[in-house]
Amino acid sequence: MELRKIGSFFILACFLLALLPATVAAASSSSPAPLIALPDLLQEKSKTQWSGEDFKQAGMEAKKNGNYQEAIDNFNAAETMFAKDPALNRASYNGHDPKKLALLTQIERAKAETYDDWSTLPMAQVDKDDLEARRGAATDRAEVYESLLNNPGTAGPTGSGCLIVTATFGSPLASEVQLVRDFRDHSISQSYTGSRFMPGFNAWYYSFSPQVSSYINDHPFTKPAMQVILTPLLWIVRVSQIGYSFLAFNPELATFVALIIGSTMYAGLYVFPFVVAIMGVAQGQGWKGWNIQNMKPVAGVWAAIVVLLVLGVLLSVDLLTTVASGLFVVATIILVAGGLSVSLLQYAHTPKIS
Repeated sequence: MELRKIGSFFILACFLLALLPATVAAASSSSPAPLIALPDLLQEKSKTQWSGEDFKQAGMEAKKNGNYQEAIDNFNAAETMFAKDPALNRASYNGHDPKKLALLTQIERAKAETYDDWSTLPMAQVDKDDLEARRGAATDRAEVYESLLNNPGTAGPTGSGCLIVTATFGSPLASEVQLVRDFRDHSISQSYTGSRFMPGFNAWYYSFSPQVSSYINDHPFTKPAMQVILTPLLWIVRVSQIGYSFLAFNPELATFVALIIGSTMYAGLYVFPFVVAIMGVAQGQGWKGWNIQNMKPVAGVWAAIVVLLVLGVLLSVDLLTTVASGLFVVATIILVAGGLSVSLLQYAHTPKIS
């Protein structure tokens, strides 16, 4: 008798459990939603705890819902988080982590698509030219990352780039961008010396240019200042191109002369003012090193680098030519900026005969 009662209770309990989900569903659909929604603390977490992947997914969701500015903000936050993630900063080849490059490529592609979708809004709501420039810059950055990912033996893309100039002047078709690209692709890269110099230069340039160009595109008010800063650099490129064209019959010599012209002008226009200011401050602290004779060791190092560069070119030693050409540019800048600064200070302290 007792067993029969226990069995009846067990069957009844099972029946009620089977009906419970349907009852709860009916109740939730017929009753009004609560005035205060309590978050599920087991599922939700603060944005301060979000990973790069969380921001990436949030950006994709915002893009899907048409919240374009929110999408871009989330994509930028994702890039920042990926840059800080130690697991994505263990270089496996050529100083780049393939997983990180793949993630950055995906994000930049998503940003380009977001700008493209954003530009379809009515003209009164958006600046289509600005969005087109941002889309182009994001596409360029994606190509940079994708090139590094697919070609681990190279230091950057061969046919695109000029990211900072593109972001500053608003379009990859701007005359300023074409000037830099033509000088790089149709002059410098045509010689053995230039073809070995560019990978080293690209490794340096693309280590920071995607971040700088992204900042310029996201903060358009910086563009006028950047145009002022880059205008002397464009003149340097133009004059170097002229120097190259006079010696184009010998590409190696033309490249060597173009590198000297570019390095010398860069030192005089960009580096010299800072060096002479620093030396002036040091002079006020009692420094007496403004004798031009003190530049002899620097000149000796420069000459040694020139010898190494010539040997690298004559023997077609890729690594030696790459390293020597990069050091040649750096040494030329130091020699010119330092020599000009020391000469100026020495002249200022030379007693004048009345």
